[in-house]
Amino acid sequence: MDKSYLKTIVRYIVTLLFVIAVIGLYHIVNIRLFSFDITRITKNALFEIRNVPPIDRSVMLFNVGKLSPGELEIKIDSLLIAEPKQIGINPCHFDQTPSDLIKKYKNNERVIFANCDNLKSGSLSQVISGFNTVTHFMTDRSDYFELNLTNFKGRGNEKERINYGPKLKYPMDKGELTDSYFWFNPYLLKDKTVLLGYMGDYLTDSIYYYQNCRVTPLNEYYGERNILPDMYDIEISANIMRTINDNDFIEEINQVVRVLIILVFSLLNVTALTFIKTKWTIVNLIIATVLFILLNIAGSLLLVYMFDKGYYLEMDELPLILMITTAFTVILNISEKKGQSTTQ
Repeated sequence: MDKSYLKTIVRYIVTLLFVIAVIGLYHIVNIRLFSFDITRITKNALFEIRNVPPIDRSVMLFNVGKLSPGELEIKIDSLLIAEPKQIGINPCHFDQTPSDLIKKYKNNERVIFANCDNLKSGSLSQVISGFNTVTHFMTDRSDYFELNLTNFKGRGNEKERINYGPKLKYPMDKGELTDSYFWFNPYLLKDKTVLLGYMGDYLTDSIYYYQNCRVTPLNEYYGERNILPDMYDIEISANIMRTINDNDFIEEINQVVRVLIILVFSLLNVTALTFIKTKWTIVNLIIATVLFILLNIAGSLLLVYMFDKGYYLEMDELPLILMITTAFTVILNISEKKGQSTTQ
């Protein structure tokens, strides 16, 4: 076997080992490359840079604010007069579960309460992960609060990624239960799904309360640690329902395909550096740097393209893998060049 051919095979084998090792390491340690972390930065901004889906006009949100259970009961009765399709209520902001209120509407099929016990029927389907972040909702059972309101039976997955729509604006797309505009225009609520939940004591553009409030991909600082939450639970429920009602699901790329895509980028990098080289070391370093930048940009563009087509791809490991394989290949090229010079 030709010696140069054997060396090339060794490079590819070592590259494969690098890919497997780094991807495995990312499952253990949250590695960050700061400004080089372009694929992670792109992934975290996907929901902000895309073409935003329309707001689900079949769902109306109302803030219960500081209403007591007794005051909320009066509002629910008023809403029922407007003949909404159904009313979904999240009472989890109360210090104690309003048992009497829930009992009153127990036999009314149009009034559905969220269960604040995550292990019981009617609980919220949202998945709260590290740092109070919500990106997915559970579909392993059909009795979750949002699934009850949509009659969604699942697609065979235990959980789905929430396809967040535009951030709801105050007060155009949601109002307070004290807003008289809706009481004088009850036809606006007819046949709509009305969601009632806590969205702060007052309607403002900023969130000052942590109660029932989470970090979502629409957060300006999403991906960073210890950041202020940006969306209340009832708003997240609305986004889950929009995803279901519009059948606008995001397909997540599985681990095997993800690894293969990263491997293709890595092998392309090694192949280019192996065959596109000159006798000048400084020029080779410039080529390696430019190729590293171009491949990272290509990876980010692939993330955006796939997301636009409804697929969610993660390649946080790509910059580090490209950095390692670039350094490895350049060092091999330099050592081979020195070996050839010594032989001559």
